[in-house]
Amino acid sequence: MVSLPLEQPAFVFAVLFVAILVAPLVAERLRAPGLIGLLLAGTLIGPAGLGLVARGGVVESLGAVGLLYLMFVSGLDLDLDGFEEYRRDSVLLGVLTFIVPAVAVVTLALAFDLRFAAAVMIGSAFTSHTLLTYPVVQRFGIVRNRAITATLGATLLCTVAALLMLAVAAAAGTGSSDLGFWVGFPIGLLTFGVVTLMGLPRLTRWVFRGVGQDRAVRLTFVLAAMFALSATADLVNIEPIVGAFLAGLAVNRFVGEGTTVRERLDVLGSALFIPLFLISTGMLIDPISVATNPRTLAMGAAFTGATLLSKSLAAWSTARLLGFDRNELGMMVSLTVGQAAGALAAVIVASDLGLVGQEVVDATVLVILVTALVAALSAQHFAPRVAVPPVRVRGLGQRVVVPVANPHTAGPLVELAGLVAGADHGAVVAVNVLDHAASPHEVDEHRKVTAEAERAALRVGAEAVSLVRIDASPTAGVLHTVVEHAGTSILMGWTGHTNRREAFFGSIIDAVIARASVPVLVAHPGSDGEIRRVVLSLTSYDLTIEGERTLELTRDVATRLATQAGVPLLVVGPEPPERLRALIANERQRGVEAVHDDRAQTVSLRDHTGPGDLVVTGVPPTRGRLARRALRVGRTVQDRTLIVAVPH
Repeated sequence: MVSLPLEQPAFVFAVLFVAILVAPLVAERLRAPGLIGLLLAGTLIGPAGLGLVARGGVVESLGAVGLLYLMFVSGLDLDLDGFEEYRRDSVLLGVLTFIVPAVAVVTLALAFDLRFAAAVMIGSAFTSHTLLTYPVVQRFGIVRNRAITATLGATLLCTVAALLMLAVAAAAGTGSSDLGFWVGFPIGLLTFGVVTLMGLPRLTRWVFRGVGQDRAVRLTFVLAAMFALSATADLVNIEPIVGAFLAGLAVNRFVGEGTTVRERLDVLGSALFIPLFLISTGMLIDPISVATNPRTLAMGAAFTGATLLSKSLAAWSTARLLGFDRNELGMMVSLTVGQAAGALAAVIVASDLGLVGQEVVDATVLVILVTALVAALSAQHFAPRVAVPPVRVRGLGQRVVVPVANPHTAGPLVELAGLVAGADHGAVVAVNVLDHAASPHEVDEHRKVTAEAERAALRVGAEAVSLVRIDASPTAGVLHTVVEHAGTSILMGWTGHTNRREAFFGSIIDAVIARASVPVLVAHPGSDGEIRRVVLSLTSYDLTIEGERTLELTRDVATRLATQAGVPLLVVGPEPPERLRALIANERQRGVEAVHDDRAQTVSLRDHTGPGDLVVTGVPPTRGRLARRALRVGRTVQDRTLIVAVPH
């Protein structure tokens, strides 16, 4: 005999997953957002509806996980470069979308004869917001739009400010706002933020280069970081969603778009965490209780109106000051008006302290329902109309395509590519190109080579993808892979010499250089094994206006290799040491050693290189006389690792 609510795990999850499957489909058939379908499904199957599933226990826990996941992913997706560039936008919106609703809601709460501490706690509930419509932003590819970036940054500021407001009001309401609280709380919050944003990236890099060579381990580590920081935040009286958001920021550059770990995170969130969060929130809604209490209806309507109007006013003011268009304004409103379990949590804290009654809790649930509906409808209308931002100039190491065929050289090549990719937290794409006559056995054998190459990239902490492709020629296969995988550079293996029938590097390499739309790095792995120093060799041509592109590329390659390998950088060239250091020094590299040597490049390299040196030089993207220097350098440092950088 099955009794309600269902308690057996199989029955509970069967109902939940049927709701996750059916509710969005029904909502979309009725031309309503899938988000609303999930909220109403939660109401239908929850205690106030059919009573099939209780909200406590596993459903409540998974709903809380969904809220943490939403905040984590919003931190993960925050365009850090865009945020740095437009941080004033985030500060402006964050301040306005906090202050305007705070004044409006606190004033209304006082008008309903609530105590001042209770009014402030209710204000803290509705000054923050939940990014309910963030999945819509992801779906339409507008995450890096300036207005969206400003809104995501403002979310962090607004959430932290609301947390402070709630903590202070709760302390005042219980009479515990002594000197210890005023000193300890801000210090704890600041310490938590600094330790998270400085310590977690270092730990992530260490894990990814060690046990994190397995994708499953990387995914588990990222989720563990999210939950651990959320729990730690809770222990130090900080809202767990702040910890989740900071965790996303801390691992932002390690889990980039298109990586395997990110794809698995997205599937897990869209199929499980977010739907369960929405269903859990829907279970809070009791339509009968809300509809039969006039005071609840009045408070709910007042708080809803105040939240919608104040958040919209803050977004409109920001849009006018910053020049955003009406569609961007609509998405800012969509992202900032949504309220969910975070708002309810603040009100429940006030209820537990005896500062508010049940009617305030029910009114908050009404606000959640209406603001979620408004957020979903506005996102559905404005998101398709928001301009997709132009693609930013991507770093050299975002996607490094490495042709691999020889199992003896594939490992060293991919490890070099991993160092190049590491500075951008990018990925290595190891590709093996076969012709149409390849047999199934050959394909299987070459898959083993690319799989081993992929593991080599993972060993140095880089994300990696391996594939075997059938194409008309090796050149076509490499170039097609660059297009299909949005490659930002190519790294190819070279013997260090050529025969009479080949051009400067070899027929395939020269063909790729001639047709590539991205820089090509030609690498000759040496016999030293471990890299102890990076040597950047410059010529007088590199220091002319014509050689500017070559200089820019070679210094980028040299600095990122030295930084990622953790070794010194030596610059050798025909300029005074101060001038050479000034050409190279940037935010990545400090303490560059420089040597002035205006002799022939081969002579200076012979005198200034030794065991363990990795030599970086460049050639212009032409077949002119200057390109022959690569052959001379290759003969000179034949036992050293050499990278020749060719701009596109």
